[in-house]
Amino acid sequence: MSISRRGLLGATAVAMAGVGLAAIPASATVEKRRIKRGVIRVATFNIHYGAGSDNVFDLQHTAEVIEAIDADVIGLQEVDKFFRPRSNWLDTASELAKMLGMHHAYGPNIDQDPLEAGQPRRQYGTAFLSRWPILESRNTHLPLYAGSEPRGLLEAVVDIQGKRVRFGNSHMQHTSDAEWQEQADAIVNLLGQSAEPVVFLGDTNAVPTFGGIKTFTDRYDDVWARVGIGEGLSADNKWRFDYVFVPKGTDIRSAWLMCTDASDHQPLVTDLLLS
Repeated sequence: MSISRRGLLGATAVAMAGVGLAAIPASATVEKRRIKRGVIRVATFNIHYGAGSDNVFDLQHTAEVIEAIDADVIGLQEVDKFFRPRSNWLDTASELAKMLGMHHAYGPNIDQDPLEAGQPRRQYGTAFLSRWPILESRNTHLPLYAGSEPRGLLEAVVDIQGKRVRFGNSHMQHTSDAEWQEQADAIVNLLGQSAEPVVFLGDTNAVPTFGGIKTFTDRYDDVWARVGIGEGLSADNKWRFDYVFVPKGTDIRSAWLMCTDASDHQPLVTDLLLS
């Protein structure tokens, strides 16, 4: 029997760490401790444009959750930029970066004309927030079938203690397996050209039992498959769509989900020692 890309997993919830409210911006003490240990914390979080499970926009709550995650680099999906009234016409990536004292990069996949002349373009896509300087970034549109939502791969090269690491971030297709596979192939081809070690993360809209996910697992280690406990259901406690993929053999110290009502996804967090 074939298993679809969005095949329903068991409903058993994984054990997840609780979220407390944290001061903003992040303390430099944490950063110094992590530098000493040589470990970086990476996360992926579909922020649902800044709305919680109640569909009420609350960017402050989103920022508090990201602060509690305490990531060195975090990839965000479903990020509005002057896009719609639902997010108060804010540049949400820039606002989060200011609130958290972090660097950021943005990749628009939907790019629309403003409603009025002189207003900024209305955009929707993915973003990175980083404690460390972002040296360069680019957003590449992925294969698109007629009638589908545009998708992309946002890449950011981050300077971590003088070492360059390339991060990729995508929110992939969810209605066509063939289109999904073309997007996956494009992602690995783009990231395969990197001179830097690669960490690929995001909302793939594919469960681990979907055959196409081997496009990534043949090349990278899935941190949850390596060290995560339980099924890792990060989307509405039904699906494991969110992944962090790292170079084969990476020293993965831990991986966990952060329990929060700030989105319909749970952030996936991992501590890594990158050679």
